Amino acid sequence: MRRTHVLSVLSIILIGSISGVAFATGGAEAEDGRTVVDVMIASDTNIFDWYADHLKPLFEAANPEYELNLVHTGAEGAGGNGPIADRAYAALQTDNDPIVSFFETWNPLEPIGALDDGLWLEITNDNVPNISNAIDAVIAGSTGFDIPYRGSQVILAYNADRLLNILIERGEVPAGTIELPAQYVPSTFPELMDWIKEFPGEFTYPRPDTTGAGRNFVTRAILQANDLNPDVFTVEAFAERFGTGELSRADIDAINEEFYAEAWEMLNEIEPFLFDDGAYPSGAASVTRLLTDEVITMTTIWSDQALQARGLGLLPPNTRFIQLDDLPMVGGYASSTIPANATNLDGALALANFLLSSEAQESVVRVIGGFPAVSWDTLPSELQEDFNDVITDDVPSFAGVWGPAVIEGWYSTVAPEIER
Repeated sequence: MRRTHVLSVLSIILIGSISGVAFATGGAEAEDGRTVVDVMIASDTNIFDWYADHLKPLFEAANPEYELNLVHTGAEGAGGNGPIADRAYAALQTDNDPIVSFFETWNPLEPIGALDDGLWLEITNDNVPNISNAIDAVIAGSTGFDIPYRGSQVILAYNADRLLNILIERGEVPAGTIELPAQYVPSTFPELMDWIKEFPGEFTYPRPDTTGAGRNFVTRAILQANDLNPDVFTVEAFAERFGTGELSRADIDAINEEFYAEAWEMLNEIEPFLFDDGAYPSGAASVTRLLTDEVITMTTIWSDQALQARGLGLLPPNTRFIQLDDLPMVGGYASSTIPANATNLDGALALANFLLSSEAQESVVRVIGGFPAVSWDTLPSELQEDFNDVITDDVPSFAGVWGPAVIEGWYSTVAPEIER
């Protein structure tokens, strides 16, 4: 039985107050006569700031008939894009205005059933001509109802000089050594677990509900506990096992017991060896600052945030980045979606096409340190140099429908002493 997607009063109140930004309705015009395009952004603040400071001016200069209204749905106290996608689905079923034109990131396989019912617009060369510029790897991972336009992945960042000094102080390498021996850097997830125990207090990860840098470390542990098989955690696998309705308490308990329990054991085992005995910083900025201030040696971080911070000189000079060789942490290409019933469909399509232009793709690399969705051949050659350490063709996925049980299980089993 397919669930009916109707927002609660609380969700409506939250949506109306997100970031203090008002929503346009029915293709409203701005004061200067331009047509407003509402863009929902649930990514971290660096992406919202990039949109506000760079993409919005570029897009509006190229498309003077439109004004982007950016709404940060990932703001504190808000529920992300989920309630807004639910609202768009309900609006489709009742022939009402969804009061949204564009989702900066969203999986068109959610809400369950919405794709089959025609909520998400199919993307073609006709309505988004620049989709023809996208590389094969991007298209292969697309549903055909999304616009993949920037790539990133959770990686490990570590201070090589700090680690080398620790080894010298412990007498494990000779004094005067100037290059960190490779055997002291983990390359697989089991090696990382061992490294954390061998270097107590030198690693941490943020709470999984505050940033993907924490969430995707936790989901990497879950994948480790499930034979490194991302196919276990697809939308289809979830629906087949748990249906399309809201999860019950019994469902959440069943997921944690069957799929997550071994991961919780691994994470509980390393907790005494984490920085500050497992204080778990809140948010990407907090954990990155620990690395910046040289309080810790290693942490998880988004590749785009890492490269951006290094480019700005915000990380220690000898900060290095690594991917896990056995199975990288979750990441991939962020994909935008457009509701077929968008308030301003033409404006949404114009934005989608702009995101895959050379101008916008160069901004992806230069400004936020992301992977381009188009061929490097179309961009200045010097841009690739900083990506040599982090580019990978193996990017596991973990469907968002499995996420609520992850957060519930982590807080109740790994960090019950922390208030959410």
